[in-house]
Amino acid sequence: MVDRNAEGPQAGQKTALVTGSGVGGIGGSLATELHEAGYFVFCAVRQTSAIRQLLRPGMVAVELDVTSSDSVAAAARTVSARASDGLDVLVNNAGLATHRPALDLDLDVDGVVASMFDVNVLGVMRVVKAFSDLLIRAGGCVVNIGSIAPILPLPYSSAYNATKAALHAYGDCLHMELKPLGVDVLTMITGGVKSNLVRETSPSLPDHSRYLPVQKYWLQRVTASQDGAMDTDEYARSVVREIQKKKRPIWSWSGGSAWLAFFLHHFVPRRVRFYMMARKFGLHLLGR
Repeated sequence: MVDRNAEGPQAGQKTALVTGSGVGGIGGSLATELHEAGYFVFCAVRQTSAIRQLLRPGMVAVELDVTSSDSVAAAARTVSARASDGLDVLVNNAGLATHRPALDLDLDVDGVVASMFDVNVLGVMRVVKAFSDLLIRAGGCVVNIGSIAPILPLPYSSAYNATKAALHAYGDCLHMELKPLGVDVLTMITGGVKSNLVRETSPSLPDHSRYLPVQKYWLQRVTASQDGAMDTDEYARSVVREIQKKKRPIWSWSGGSAWLAFFLHHFVPRRVRFYMMARKFGLHLLGR
């Protein structure tokens, strides 16, 4: 299903598709910035009616649920029918997040952890595979929205960190495999950005949690990404600048605290990083 705002790209116009293009979030800003940079933009969302206010001439909403192979395949057929020259940019932005201590995670098959992996990792894999022919045809670029969370690493987020670490590893391998086919892969190592990423409401730890004595530090972690967060549009502009480079990087760092994470990752021993993060989030007080 497509919400029409233009029939398709003009002759020679570059095309882009952004998953999770919700209004007010990173995806919506990325779609808008790509459009302003001259791209014909496919805004991929689960419910196209939810983003009608985002659309401008040269932007269309495409129904796409990254957790459904059928939905992804249908979206690829829709885009292929409109973008016969291929797809120049695919931005894998759709994501879920939850922040709980590892011992408090819901690990049921239909639980939140499984959902996170389905969206953040398997969803990206589904979309890349389905749109690969279009990307190769255009000599395009895949952009995966990663995170500084597993780089630092941030405590109380083991499952979320694992999804993003998996995404980074997938992107690195994908870079090598797609390069001979003329497709670039860029991983954005993203710090704090003001966004609508699904977060817990009225957060609290389970009554049986071993981490109740440091619950106030856990609460700080839940909101940490919004402390000193980069403006969403500013972040989107930084991503588009990387996309438009003649020689794109493999990893690029942007967002609040991204450059601090870059420094710690490259110049500070892992054990020291662990010590710093554990103290920042109160784990040195546990068990006292």
